Amino acid sequence: MRIWTVHQRPALAGKPVRTVMVREGFSWLAALFPLFWFLAKRLWLVAALYFSLATFMGFVLPSGISPWALIALQILTGFEARNLQRWSLQRKGFRLMGVVQGKNEDGAVLNLADRRPDLARGLA
Repeated sequence: MRIWTVHQRPALAGKPVRTVMVREGFSWLAALFPLFWFLAKRLWLVAALYFSLATFMGFVLPSGISPWALIALQILTGFEARNLQRWSLQRKGFRLMGVVQGKNEDGAVLNLADRRPDLARGLA
């Protein structure tokens, strides 16, 4: 079973209620292509911070250590990418509403609709 956290943004002026589910666990795409993953998830600030840190590490660290440090940064990014996504959602006004599990995302949505239909209505 996989686990998702459910985040909801209340209705704002002209914008309806929005619910987002973020999966728990390691993200292979974020580890392999961190900058593209951040941009695809619309995490602009995180993408800028990652780019700045990777560039800084590339210039400051010695050439023998730099590639290994960048690989370590990418592995760390794979572990923390979804937490950074949750942090970004919180900055945008989303609140953690609960946790749901399922074999896949569709199963998790069905479990959410069964237990909390009010949250499932705002899924994007």
